[in-house]
Formats: sequence, C-alpha cells, structure tokens
Amino acid sequence: MPMHSGGTGAESAAGLAGGDSGKFFGDLANGLHAMAQPLTILRASMEVLALPPSAGVDQRRYLEISTSQLERACHLFTCVQDLVAVKIVEAQKKQFDLWELITPLIEGQKGILQASGVAIAVARQEACCAILGDPGRTEQAVAAALQMAAELASRGGVIEVSAAQGGGFAELTLRNTSRHGRSLDSSARLSVALAEANVLSQGGKYEFAEDPLRVSMALPVEEAARAGKETPAILWDAERMH
Repeated sequence: MPMHSGGTGAESAAGLAGGDSGKFFGDLANGLHAMAQPLTILRASMEVLALPPSAGVDQRRYLEISTSQLERACHLFTCVQDLVAVKIVEAQKKQFDLWELITPLIEGQKGILQASGVAIAVARQEACCAILGDPGRTEQAVAAALQMAAELASRGGVIEVSAAQGGGFAELTLRNTSRHGRSLDSSARLSVALAEANVLSQGGKYEFAEDPLRVSMALPVEEAARAGKETPAILWDAERMH
C-alpha cells in the first residue's frame, strides 16, 4: 500500500463529501461486516440459553460464548464509532514526545511476545521526536500496529521498531522480519483503516504492507524540531525477549 498523506482535521471532515468518501464508506462497510460474525454467534448462543434445563445443554459454556462475543461486538462497534469520529472531529494539536508515548505500549506487549517466543528490537533515538499532533490518535495507531505484529509474528521471529526524523516529519516504522502467510480478516482490516485515518487526520502519512507486516507512519514534528538536523534511526538497542 503506498504512503497516503492527510490534511487537517477540518479537511478530513470535508472529505466525507469529497474524493475520499468512497474509501471511507468502504471502510465503514467492512467494519459493519466484521460485526456480523460475533452478533450471529451471540444470537445463536442466546437461542440455546433459552432452552429449558431438561434439554441437557451446558448453559455455562454458552454463557461464556455469549459474553466473549458481546465483548468483541462492542469493541468493533467502538472502532466503527471512532472511524466516523475521526472524519468529523478535528485532531488535537499538542506537542508530545514520540518515544515517551510508545515505550509503555512496547512494554505492554512483552508478555505476549515472551509467551510466543518472539523478539523485539528497538532503535532508540538520541534526539527527541517532538510531535505536533494528537497523542490519543497516535497511541491508537501505534498500539494497533504492535498488537497486529505480535499476533502475526512466528516463533523465533523479530519485531523491529525504529524512527527517523527529517523533512518536517518523524517517521515510525514497525515490521516483522518473517512472513506469516495469512490473510487479514475484516476485524484486522478495520483496525488498519482506523489507524490510517487517525494518522492522516493529523496531516501525517501512513503506509501498510501485509506480508511480511510493515507499518510506517510519519507525523509532523514541532516547529522548533524542524530547525534541527535530520536524525536517522541509530543502532539497535538489542532488547530481545524470548
């Protein structure tokens, strides 16, 4: 997927009636399609739970199924709501440090990575990546990329996270070093669509490749940082967790 760039939040909102409306409604339709599966399973489980005890059905099992599918449907519905909100609500413009934002997200994936035998290598940058954008939307985009990388990584694989600054942008790149050989389902594609929308709404750029997974997001830097020299990603801080 080529890198797409976005304008201001107001321009994104106006885009509902413009050239990007086709993609938006396509992403929205995919989100509703993703919700269909858990809702169908939930309906079937509720029908089983309505049977009398004499039917000999393990109602506890179906209650657990109903609960998990309800939680999944609620999560997908929230993603669809957020996708619409990104289009009509202008992104915030705050200064924040990119590494301060992503470090807790990386730490939060350690348990999943350790359990699956996957390593993570982080290129820490000496220079501060002072972003001028929306911390909440950036956090969602980065968290979605990390979660997808963890789910698609193979045992013995490596997830690489790096950043470089130049041309008025700080670019964060996350990639898996191995192929996964799977097609993304509608839920995963909804997550990608929301992440892309969140980045573009800040005037950023977004690029996604499916297999091997590679996500690149470029966000505008704070004005003072633009005057500094370009700072490419430095040596890997080989924090590899098995």
